[in-house]
Amino acid sequence: MQVSRTRAGQGLGAGLMFICLGGLGLWFGRGLAVGSAQEMGPGYAPALVCWGMVLVGTLVLARSLLRGTVAIEAASPRAVFGIVAALGVFAATIGNLGLVLSSLVTVAVACLIEPKLRWKEVALLSAGLSIAAVVLFVFVLRIPFRTWPV
Repeated sequence: MQVSRTRAGQGLGAGLMFICLGGLGLWFGRGLAVGSAQEMGPGYAPALVCWGMVLVGTLVLARSLLRGTVAIEAASPRAVFGIVAALGVFAATIGNLGLVLSSLVTVAVACLIEPKLRWKEVALLSAGLSIAAVVLFVFVLRIPFRTWPV
């Protein structure tokens, strides 16, 4: 399979996306006090992350324009529908099923996008991501998610 390179390819799209998302974050967080490194305000970390995104986007964009990148492929309607369906399933089930079961169901729905996957792999991926979500959100970040249905 021959890969075509172009200046208006994946690097250009990724660079513009990072710059736009970083710029939007800076715009929406403009009212937060940034503070200093010793006395960080609520806008310090978001501003740092957003400026980092703008910097990364600029570097990716410049590299794309100088060297060229792989051309952007057309989006698969099946993939777009699958991702939207998975997000919808998560939004619909998180309140009733809790984090663990809604994560399991969401990953299973997302895996329906690729028909060549084996169910054993899907089950292992679902279990691993559910465990990781509980550890990250409930134990590390201490976000009060309901983990199981009541």
